[in-house]
Amino acid sequence: MSAADSGNTVAITNQLNLTLTVYNTTSASPPTDPPSTEQSSYYPVYTKIATIAANATQNVDVPDALARLVICRGDNDFPITVYVPPIMGGGALTVANSDLPACQTAWSFYQTYVSQPYAPLALQFTELLLDDSNLLTLNDQISTFLSQNGYAGCDYFHFSIVAYWATNSLWAWPGSYYCYQPDNNPSEFVLPTVPVGQLVIANGAACYTPTGGVAVPLAFANSVLSSSGATSSSGILLTAVLRNLTWEGKPSENAMCFTGKNAGASFIAQPYADPPIPWWAVAYDMAYTGFLGVQIAMTVDMAVHVLSGIKNGIQYLAGKASDFISSVRSKFEGIGEDADPVASLGDPVEPINVDVDVDVDVDIDTDTDTDEDTDVDVDIDVDIDVDDDVFAIIDVDVDVDVDIDVDNVVDTVDVTDVDTDVDIDTDVNVEPGTITSLLQKVGNWIMTKGLPALVENLAIMAAFQGAQTLLNVWKNAAQKDLQNLSPQQSTGLGLLVNYLLNEKNSVSTRWTTVADYVQQAAPSAVNQQTLLSSVLMTKNADADNAQAAWRWSSSDESDAVRAMGKYTSADQQYQAYQALAAYTYKGQVLPVKVACGVAMKYTALLS
Repeated sequence: MSAADSGNTVAITNQLNLTLTVYNTTSASPPTDPPSTEQSSYYPVYTKIATIAANATQNVDVPDALARLVICRGDNDFPITVYVPPIMGGGALTVANSDLPACQTAWSFYQTYVSQPYAPLALQFTELLLDDSNLLTLNDQISTFLSQNGYAGCDYFHFSIVAYWATNSLWAWPGSYYCYQPDNNPSEFVLPTVPVGQLVIANGAACYTPTGGVAVPLAFANSVLSSSGATSSSGILLTAVLRNLTWEGKPSENAMCFTGKNAGASFIAQPYADPPIPWWAVAYDMAYTGFLGVQIAMTVDMAVHVLSGIKNGIQYLAGKASDFISSVRSKFEGIGEDADPVASLGDPVEPINVDVDVDVDVDIDTDTDTDEDTDVDVDIDVDIDVDDDVFAIIDVDVDVDVDIDVDNVVDTVDVTDVDTDVDIDTDVNVEPGTITSLLQKVGNWIMTKGLPALVENLAIMAAFQGAQTLLNVWKNAAQKDLQNLSPQQSTGLGLLVNYLLNEKNSVSTRWTTVADYVQQAAPSAVNQQTLLSSVLMTKNADADNAQAAWRWSSSDESDAVRAMGKYTSADQQYQAYQALAAYTYKGQVLPVKVACGVAMKYTALLS
């Protein structure tokens, strides 16, 4: 590509054997002084201004002094290159065969990034985009990142224009899609088996035809596929989620899927029949960071362009970068309420993390020839103290005190005094980065391996996104981790906590799954402790009652800890949870929260 000044037009030479379409791109709102910090002000708007025949040169009028041209294929709008003419007008551009690979490379990265947002490379990319100190240098940092990670030849701008095409052009997602209306009963998920209609995307247009009904045209903008005037309660309102099909046993394939509402009812569309797994239960939330990254890339690109015409405009926005990124989060947190039909299911999380005491006193007096006095005092105290003085230590105390006094008096005084004290006291040393690390490890495990196990007999007791409430216990110790955490980002942890409290799966099966998580994700000791603490803090009647009814001595509990403690090296730790899965006391499996207490003591051995 080459360029030179040529007045108020741009001379575009097309050296390709295909027609080109030229778009002028502007921001959604004219730039202001001082500049807006709302992401929506900088969302790109494409206006078609010319068509260039194959192997031809044409002078194209530039409608704005501050123009930004995107050159696309005429047959499917796929972008080829972007060109910014001189601000005073004029210029020349040659589009050659050598320009084609760059956006193809960017397209390859885009699909990998958004379909596997918890993969290590994707996490690094997201970190660059969400770091509010990077705004002024994002162009160079992203371009360098792509070049150094297997995507040489494309740069930040190629990714930006490809991202716009993927989120706004139906040419990107041709195909026929099976449509279902899942019944999302939180206590019992039933996979739908009968399609309710078909979605067809062809030639850049979309149409949904309900079974035996009339076709409805749909429009696609900013990842939302919708019928005219659709809302959460009327019409068709779907969010496009590009998924890797690992959960279906096809990790080498990606597929576009849609999730949302049809006339207010849960609605999904997917490119194959008979969903084998309720992917829609978490798909949007698990892809959430990819949505954020794509939006920030596109809008920062446009913001830097339009604010170049305002003195100190870019510097002003850079100083308000955190506000800018927060506005992106707000937008996509709101979309999630429609895109994730499961998000609102389950009870709000009510953490029992501070001074929860249950006291039961039973006195039985039998006065015959034998005088028996039994005093049972059960005190359960779950107390999590945050000590942020120096090391940001979270002190998790789970105290179960059982005092049994039995006095038998038969003619002569015979006193038996049994005092059993079970005390779980473990420090969770939460340092900066701990929460982020936990969520990333859990998220990557769920995306690559874990979901099929976690949705077995799926029941939602506590809202998945409510796990954020549990994590807030550590807000003083992990302030940076939590200050910009959206509820969607805690969904993976919420799903895992729900699974561990789900009585429909045996306790043994649940801990075996945790063993798989530990083996495959290799969480640190503090990551394990944070997960276990989250389960202990989650109020659940069945689990809490079982814990309250459990009786054993501290010696008995130590035996269980020793059974796990045989496996402390990093490559053995999963075996500890396998041992916990098989462990019984007097022929009984350990209630899940009792087992959590045992595991907490085991993890203390790992430090």
